[in-house]
Amino acid sequence: MNKRVYAVFYMFCLTLVFTSLVTVAKVVNEERIAVNQQANRQRVILTVLKISQAFTAPRDEIARLFASHISESEAGGRTIYSAHDPVSKEGLGHAFALRGIGFWGPIEAMVGVDAELSRVLAIEFYRHQETPGLGARITEPWFTEQFAGLSLVEEPGDEGFFTISPPAPDKPALELDAVTGATLTTRAVETFVNQELQMIKDLGRAWQKGEQ
Repeated sequence: MNKRVYAVFYMFCLTLVFTSLVTVAKVVNEERIAVNQQANRQRVILTVLKISQAFTAPRDEIARLFASHISESEAGGRTIYSAHDPVSKEGLGHAFALRGIGFWGPIEAMVGVDAELSRVLAIEFYRHQETPGLGARITEPWFTEQFAGLSLVEEPGDEGFFTISPPAPDKPALELDAVTGATLTTRAVETFVNQELQMIKDLGRAWQKGEQ
């Protein structure tokens, strides 16, 4: 009987030890993942707002730049990351998180616009599940750089602020090059980014009317 009790007690203690270790490892990793995700988000925000070469800066420099340049506010159910010069306090622009559905799953992006919300500064697609070598190429500079300078002042056409089509010479300025072989991904990007840019334009009008 004593041996049986001892065996049960031993197994209980062993299970408790291993369960505790797994729990501690999970908590530590979750904290590390959360820290890394926050640093990555800050890096992306600084990048689309053209504040230094954020993607090449170390984490502590990213945190310093973010704290000195970025303020957060809420409007229309959205978090707005507003950039300013820490010395002159001049507004440098605003960043907005974008989200849409790609071919294989959600696509998350960040777009930076100028202080007047009149044109796009930059866009970064930083989280997605698209196919490597195909849809995943939406993260490549040649694709994202096409969005820089898009006007938010004029009313969008029937298809939005821009369209995406196969590469061709002498295309109109608002017709961007698609990723070859990734038609469904680029169509999804065209749809949800146009919708999100319209949201930003409408939000800008509300700001001008003092309806933040």
